[in-house]
Amino acid sequence: MVRQKIRQLTLRAWSLTFCTLLLVVILLSWISYSFIQPFPPKTLTMATGMTGGSYALYGELYRQVLARDGIQVILRSSSGAVENMNLLKDRSQTVEAAFVQGTVGKIDESSNLVSLGGIAYTPLWVFYRGKNIYDDLTQLNEKKVTIGPEGSGVKKYAIDLLKVAKVTSPPTEFLNLPYSTANQALLEGKVDAIMTFGSPDNKLILELLNAKDIKLMNISQAEAYARRFPDLSHVVLPKGVIDPAKWNPPTDVHLLSPTTNLIVRKEMHPALIYLLLKASVEIHSGATWVNKAGEFPSLSKQDDPISEQAQRFYKSGGSGLYAYLPFWIAALFERITFILIPLGMIIVPLIGIAPWIYTWKNRSKYYPLYNDLRNLEKEILENKSIEKFEAYESRLDRIEDAVSHIRTSIAFYDELFILKEHIQIVRFSNVRIGTCM
Repeated sequence: MVRQKIRQLTLRAWSLTFCTLLLVVILLSWISYSFIQPFPPKTLTMATGMTGGSYALYGELYRQVLARDGIQVILRSSSGAVENMNLLKDRSQTVEAAFVQGTVGKIDESSNLVSLGGIAYTPLWVFYRGKNIYDDLTQLNEKKVTIGPEGSGVKKYAIDLLKVAKVTSPPTEFLNLPYSTANQALLEGKVDAIMTFGSPDNKLILELLNAKDIKLMNISQAEAYARRFPDLSHVVLPKGVIDPAKWNPPTDVHLLSPTTNLIVRKEMHPALIYLLLKASVEIHSGATWVNKAGEFPSLSKQDDPISEQAQRFYKSGGSGLYAYLPFWIAALFERITFILIPLGMIIVPLIGIAPWIYTWKNRSKYYPLYNDLRNLEKEILENKSIEKFEAYESRLDRIEDAVSHIRTSIAFYDELFILKEHIQIVRFSNVRIGTCM
């Protein structure tokens, strides 16, 4: 019978129900829009590193790749990984993404930052001058060494490694020179050695690899240092990889390298995170002199909090929308879906219970009268008195009058007539009792 009543709802009733649901949808959509960014921003500020360094090169590659999707990447040069982390943590700065090496960028769980994974090895290159062959950091003792500028990752790692190698006391001299200045100083013989980070295709690294009288240290204890510093990996520059025709280098060269991570702020728009992850695959998935194809990007050796979206990306490749639709359309659909799913969880049950609520709303108008009628009938049967005949009739009249003033949907008119019939039945019982007595 209830289902029959629902089917009998009038056009006005359905219209009222639909309008109520529409208002709920609009309200929830507005709330979702207020708290969820519907469209990704068109600009992204990324901290890289010093001019001419590997991070500056990476930044330029990301700028070119994201430009294809209409995103303008603003590159901000810095002294290196340490400064990059400070820029990310500083809420007054506009930097949203940056390249950071290993534990230089150690992220606390309470931080506003997350990692998108490791993107590359950036080896520690130790170049030196002289006729002797150096194969360990201990041989830098009593030398003039450049260890990178303040705020750079190389300085932090260089100091830690040289401390373990006990190369810290005078007359050993450490200089904090920018990369290009340090290169020039080594080429001119103003310093004995230079410690620098860089990808193998970095022009500053290539300059020293091809320079006369400049040698690259083959760190014979690289594995031992990597065991002492878990954040560093033992990587190998294979024999002949620079120039196979000339067997350059003539033997495998053992190096140390941290993993460079791409760090972003947690509040970054998910669509931008996806673009950065997709760009990282395009830029870093190939083979280099120190890693095989497919090693990067990766979540291996990650102690930092990982972006949830990055975890999904590495596991399943991310949203399929971006593979088949233009970026901005895919981003719009993703945001709409993100809003509609919770809305649907609310709206679908509302659609199911709306007719029941409407039915209850109409029936609740005469349910109290049924209660009054039931109580009166019980009183008439239990207290059969001619003296109360008139009082009973008066109460029946009031109930009947109240029924005639009820305004309800036409779908419930039959139930009102049934109520009136029940009133007459009780009235007949009262009259019969009064007549008999």
